[in-house]
Amino acid sequence: MTRTIALGMLGLALFCNTVNAQTPVEQAQILSDFQASVVEYAQHHAGAPAPRIFTLPVAMVFRQLIARATSDDLEQLTRALPVLPMPLQYQMIGDDLAIRDTDANVTVAVLRDAIALTTHHLQASISGPKGGLP
Repeated sequence: MTRTIALGMLGLALFCNTVNAQTPVEQAQILSDFQASVVEYAQHHAGAPAPRIFTLPVAMVFRQLIARATSDDLEQLTRALPVLPMPLQYQMIGDDLAIRDTDANVTVAVLRDAIALTTHHLQASISGPKGGLP
């Protein structure tokens, strides 16, 4: 019985975008792991397969960041997401968040349903500041 309840709670947590992911320290570590993945891809992208970028913890943190920042202001959304190294850029496609390699003209990773269904649909490219990482 306890196992059934635990599995139900886990399923609910994964289904809902409103739960808090982790402590601030854990969230910072998850975002650090994300940065390491995109930097690794950016440095070795010529012919190399992309690492898995949107792991389950990263997806949960990104959905929370997007939910807090989503508005009609694309600048606000850009500031809420981690900076990507060149030549990578974010792109919103409906409710999905994609990471594109603009040099290779390929989609590196997609976070499905990044934006809750009740939020405004953004159809624009969002790129980090020129020059890559700060």
